[in-house]
Amino acid sequence: MADHPVADGIVEQALDGSAQIRFVRRLPHPIDRVWEALTDPAQLRRWWGDTDLELTEGGRFALRWRNTDADGNAATLEGAISKLDPPRFLEISAIWGMTGTTDPGTPTTLTWELESAGDHTVLHFTNTLPSPTQDPSTAAGWHLHLDALATTLAGGEVDIANPEPLFDPIHKAYEAKYGSGGGDPAASGGDPEAAGGDSGASNDDPGAANAKPGVEEST
Repeated sequence: MADHPVADGIVEQALDGSAQIRFVRRLPHPIDRVWEALTDPAQLRRWWGDTDLELTEGGRFALRWRNTDADGNAATLEGAISKLDPPRFLEISAIWGMTGTTDPGTPTTLTWELESAGDHTVLHFTNTLPSPTQDPSTAAGWHLHLDALATTLAGGEVDIANPEPLFDPIHKAYEAKYGSGGGDPAASGGDPEAAGGDSGASNDDPGAANAKPGVEEST
């Protein structure tokens, strides 16, 4: 994880009013290895959250971030795998919510597209939300998780249940890029656990603690 992370996530508004957070990361691992890290619950727990999934199109996808807010509540995703083309494409359509609340949550779509580049893999990640977001926390949260993915792929460990030391410098980088709009890592949706900086991934293109939307290309 870098001490001075670069905010490589791209946040854009589409013509239909939706928001997209995009990242491109080049990972020094073969495509099958990256696909496994995206779809195996034991590996997802190391860089994202606790997952219950059925790896088939239409199968259930439920995830709970491992970090919590001050009251012990965690960000959640509850939905389904809407598109699947192993080992190249995974789309999840879900409701982004939070435990301990009656709020119905926010519809969200996550897409993970992988392409082989020799012995490397280029990962294109997109989080689509129904409306624009002014809070950089979601993009910062996804940045953290993508960094955590790269770290764990390289054999390292990330304390994803206590992401604040990693999330804070990432969040500051996104505030500098997009402006300030908040910053609770457990409620931002893009990162229920954030990871930042240079962790073996290159940047081409929830969560901070529970980030909800982010991304560019890492080098």
